[in-house]
Amino acid sequence: MAPAVRTRPPPPTTSVITPMAAPAASSERIGDLLVREGLISKEQLEKALQEQKQSGTRVGYNLVKLGFIHETELTKMLARQYKMPAVDLSKFEVDPRIAKIIPGDLALKHLVLPLKRDGRTLTVAMADPTNLGVLEDLKFITRYDIFPVIAGEFTIKNALEKIFETTDTQMTTLLEDIEGMGLESDVEVVADEEEEVSAAALAAAVDDAPVVKLINAILTDAVKKGASDIHFECFEHELRVRYRVDGALSEVMKPPKKMQAALVSRFKIMASLNIAERRVPQDGRIKLKMGNKVIDYRVSTLPTLFGEKIVLRILDKGNLTLDLEKFGIEPKAEQDLMEAVTNPYGMVLVTGPTGSG
Repeated sequence: MAPAVRTRPPPPTTSVITPMAAPAASSERIGDLLVREGLISKEQLEKALQEQKQSGTRVGYNLVKLGFIHETELTKMLARQYKMPAVDLSKFEVDPRIAKIIPGDLALKHLVLPLKRDGRTLTVAMADPTNLGVLEDLKFITRYDIFPVIAGEFTIKNALEKIFETTDTQMTTLLEDIEGMGLESDVEVVADEEEEVSAAALAAAVDDAPVVKLINAILTDAVKKGASDIHFECFEHELRVRYRVDGALSEVMKPPKKMQAALVSRFKIMASLNIAERRVPQDGRIKLKMGNKVIDYRVSTLPTLFGEKIVLRILDKGNLTLDLEKFGIEPKAEQDLMEAVTNPYGMVLVTGPTGSG
């Protein structure tokens, strides 16, 4: 009699990124799979398909929206269908710094959420991990190898909205902060010693209180969030504001298109630029006093098809001293750097693109 073979039990897992069960045939549609497993009825599937024809949304999304299936069950079945791991975001603490590796507008558009960075691999939760075009875009934008995992569409959207506040919410919050804290009174234009600011032009611009409050809110909010640049971009039907934080551009808000001319003129007045000249680029400077700090902004305007684009480079002189821990270096790289700089010989080269310091 052959001796019994002892098998070692698998170690317990604590990861919320879990492998799926034995996969079903990948060619089987998710709706048919759910019906076969008894999770929904054929009538419910027909209603979801009808909703898909009308709105163009995915079948799984419609089934959850109509209350026919819980999103957790749908995610598990999608993991089986695609033969990919699933993630339960309710048990996952998302690091905002990792999440913002992908710009907010792109993340919300494709419903993708970065979860973990391991060397050159970025784990990304996706509602549709089969979209190869999105995967290629993410790889190109982030310069990481993308490891996709499946998460529920509603869950991803809720998580993204907490990290990247929606336009209306953020704009309202900024203006409420200005109104409630009296922040506009703490922000004043400081005249440069070599330049004279047009008092008449400033007086005319102050008449439009909402524009002044919005600009002051954006300027102070950008400094608070550690942005290096502020971009005001004009399009045919909208105006977009984006911050550059840690090298990545993220959309902050979309002010009403009708405010475009007033916003541009206000910035040009603050920077002592010619508000009548809209056909050639201009460069200027704004110096603001925020409480006890003085912040410099280098202002550049550029004519475009739909109006003047403005970019402000923020120079916070009071925030020039940084600890090594604040650079966001990986622990192993930080350890190697510390060993290198303490050696009595050799050279450490610090390089980076323009604007990196």
